[in-house]
Amino acid sequence: MYFTPYRRHRSWLLAHCPARVEEDQWPILVDYWSSEDVKKQSKINSKNRKKQKMPHRTGRKDHVNLREELRIKTGKEPSKLDVFIHSRQGKQMDELTSQTIATMNEEIQKLPETSRDDNFVKDILYENILGPEKPGRLRTYGVGATPKDVYRMSDNMNAGQKKAFEDAVNEKVEIIRGELREEMNSKLADFKEELIAQFEARMRASTCDLASLQRKEMNAAKQSQISNSLEVGDRMNREVGTNDAEMYKEVGTNDAEINKCEMNKKVSSIADILENHHTKKKRSRTTCKRLA
Repeated sequence: MYFTPYRRHRSWLLAHCPARVEEDQWPILVDYWSSEDVKKQSKINSKNRKKQKMPHRTGRKDHVNLREELRIKTGKEPSKLDVFIHSRQGKQMDELTSQTIATMNEEIQKLPETSRDDNFVKDILYENILGPEKPGRLRTYGVGATPKDVYRMSDNMNAGQKKAFEDAVNEKVEIIRGELREEMNSKLADFKEELIAQFEARMRASTCDLASLQRKEMNAAKQSQISNSLEVGDRMNREVGTNDAEMYKEVGTNDAEINKCEMNKKVSSIADILENHHTKKKRSRTTCKRLA
């Protein structure tokens, strides 16, 4: 801690004891704060205070008084998260403070409705965002507060009260576990449905790809068959053409020989006719000579 020293004489300070300090304790405090060691430590603390991020905006009102005001206003003990937000929110928040408070409010809304007003849950959320407490220190409870002072059970609490307190804590823990379990099961169910939907979509896509591949293979096979048929047809046409040419050539040769034989026969017949004609003519002349 640190303090701003009064620029007054010790006698004046002793005569003006604050209302919240016992009169017999006030001289001790004045002497303590006026010692050189405490002044040195106060300067160090003052420098460290200026280095702090997200300073509170309650002025001279400390966290103890703020807690008391919130307790009276709400009728219940405020959480560390509640004190942090109420001590820092305002019109002139720096960017880091504004982002931190916005994150806290968002995380609160993510909690189950039955846990949003639970100080135990909200304190866990507070430490998750701002980091764990340092050993022997406790934030938002004022100077000098320790976890042992805040969280320990009273020595005057009897066994029945301790048992009731422990049962209440265990019941709250089980409720939170159940809510988290339900939330996790819901998320797992949604994740499972999403995986199934993705798998079915991939299966449909694979089926379509397989059908398309089969159609392509069938078309390729048909094209191959058609190409083979055309090739066979061309080869047969070439072979038939060759045979036809040879046949036509052979037929032409035979026709020529037949025509030649027929011509020879005709020539021989004409020659025979002419020879008979000359013979008859010669006989006719011989007969005429004899008659003469």
